[in-house]
Amino acid sequence: MNETTERKSLLAYGMEGGLWLGLYLVLRFICSVAGSFSPIFDALALMMFVGTPFVLYYIMLRYHRNNGFVSGFSLLWMMGIMLFFFASLICAVPEFIFYQYIDPDYIANAMSQSLKLIEDMGLMKDDEAYNQMRQLIEQGTAPTAIQMIMSSMWSNVFFGSLLSIVVAPFVTRKKYKA
Repeated sequence: MNETTERKSLLAYGMEGGLWLGLYLVLRFICSVAGSFSPIFDALALMMFVGTPFVLYYIMLRYHRNNGFVSGFSLLWMMGIMLFFFASLICAVPEFIFYQYIDPDYIANAMSQSLKLIEDMGLMKDDEAYNQMRQLIEQGTAPTAIQMIMSSMWSNVFFGSLLSIVVAPFVTRKKYKA
């Protein structure tokens, strides 16, 4: 009697791959936060940022192989969006804990450092974004932890969608070798 293996749905692969991508993004976040203490972590966070398309390629290729190489560009693009959505949900928890409980002044300090860097470079002094950032710091109204998390989630999904558009054609070109 032949055994048939049940294939996972796109949503199931998106959630499973999102778990692994989420853990990767959490490690990248930890390295970027620790980068303010050591340049080694900063360099590691940068390498992980550059490595994100390769991680996405590997996860998409696994889905493509397990579906018998029948998944097309649009399915892979949709999977990439789901991957980054679920990964953002996972990454949101440690980010919130860090911003809210571990270092509540991190956001305000990062804004102050950015403002100081802009002032030292002598750039953008007449720019509206610079003036608004300066006003926020003077008023002590830096974004809250939830605002940072929501911003991070939206940017992850948006840029993940764009990255998926770039990576998906490379995955669909991969042919099965018998």
